[in-house]
Amino acid sequence: MLRFADRMFYKDWWNSTSYANYYRTWNVVVHDWLFYYVYRDFLWMSQKHFRTVALLCVFTLSAVVHEYILAVCFGFFYPVLFCLFMCFGLMFNFIVHDQRKGPIWNIFMWTSIFLGQGVIICLYSQEWYARHYCPQKESSFLDFLKPRSWSCRRPLMADS
Repeated sequence: MLRFADRMFYKDWWNSTSYANYYRTWNVVVHDWLFYYVYRDFLWMSQKHFRTVALLCVFTLSAVVHEYILAVCFGFFYPVLFCLFMCFGLMFNFIVHDQRKGPIWNIFMWTSIFLGQGVIICLYSQEWYARHYCPQKESSFLDFLKPRSWSCRRPLMADS
């Protein structure tokens, strides 16, 4: 259908028992690009020192690109996904590593994915509502960056 030469876009990410395995299998094309052009090149430039810094660079680049895509789609910047990537995603990558096996870790993965999606949907919906119904104080780049949901005091159910 897509006539793409490499049809291996994902592997069995739903069976992951660690975040490291999930990140490797969720989107194989993006993982391979990040691995070869960011992680490996960073290790090559640092003579294979600073593996943790290379991993941090990969996470930061991925988080920034994801946040940029959401900012363009929604029309506002609200770094929830960036914070979840850099805090929980990075932390769970080290805590829930590849040595963790068994179905309980797969259940943990699914639970954390569902909770993360719920948090993302709630917070982005709250910010969209605040930007839609609360007046804009000034038309500036700072107003684009500053979350309006933190200062909006409009009640959820307005009087009709």
